[in-house]
Amino acid sequence: MVRIEGLTELSASEILNSDISKSLKKFLDEKKELTPEQINFYHNNGFVKVKDVVTEEYLPELRRIIEAAVLIRKGKDERDLKQKSQYEQSFLQCGYLCWDFPAVKEIVFSKRFAGIVKDLMQAEHIRLWHDQALFKEPGGRITDAHQDCSYWPIHEPQFTSTMWLALVDVPVEKGCLYFYPRTNDPKLREYVDIFRNPHQPEFLKKEEKVFMPLKAGEATFHSGLTFHGAGENKTNQMREAMTIIYIKDGVTFDSSDERNKTHTSCIGLNEGEIINTKYTPILI
Repeated sequence: MVRIEGLTELSASEILNSDISKSLKKFLDEKKELTPEQINFYHNNGFVKVKDVVTEEYLPELRRIIEAAVLIRKGKDERDLKQKSQYEQSFLQCGYLCWDFPAVKEIVFSKRFAGIVKDLMQAEHIRLWHDQALFKEPGGRITDAHQDCSYWPIHEPQFTSTMWLALVDVPVEKGCLYFYPRTNDPKLREYVDIFRNPHQPEFLKKEEKVFMPLKAGEATFHSGLTFHGAGENKTNQMREAMTIIYIKDGVTFDSSDERNKTHTSCIGLNEGEIINTKYTPILI
């Protein structure tokens, strides 16, 4: 059964039905400055770590909102970890939370987060692709190495980016992310089906992976092309992370795969059309 310390379904509902504080709302609109070195590192390696994406003052409120949404989504699942599928043992995945919970929407639509991606991509405008909380239960297995863009019907994966925000400290033993540097090359493409058929591409077996432990409030940003995964959670505490995926304004719909045609963010689009739906608004 999914449990989050200090929360019941009733208290979670109260949190999600309340307005976020004015101070948090103001913070989420403040710009976070990046250095040229951070931007260059992202482009060269396909990922970058950024400190103080959420500062200590605002993290408790933001964290509680995400925890509440996860509890509402997953709290009625009474299965033990060992009863779940291999994929479900990798993480508790809760997507599109912003469309169900206005408090989460305030976080997901943050100009602070989208502004970081705008600077990293050096784009004129950034759109939302979707959000998802990724919690890993105590004892949760590894998340197999993969490219995010394998699951997205987008012709230009180099113009996609994921923010992975640590809501708690995430050391190596709790299941932090690891990245394969310089795999953000459009020529290095291989679909790894972490749902049904996880495997390691041959070319990755020769590459060194870089583990990226995070303090609460820190985040990594990685290209949809970058191969990455996560270790197992060897602790007795929940690993809590919130992710938001962004796309550069102007990317187009790829309908070449049958599974793409039913993707929530692209319903109603035809092959090659610019992705501009109610689920993919411009954030900044």
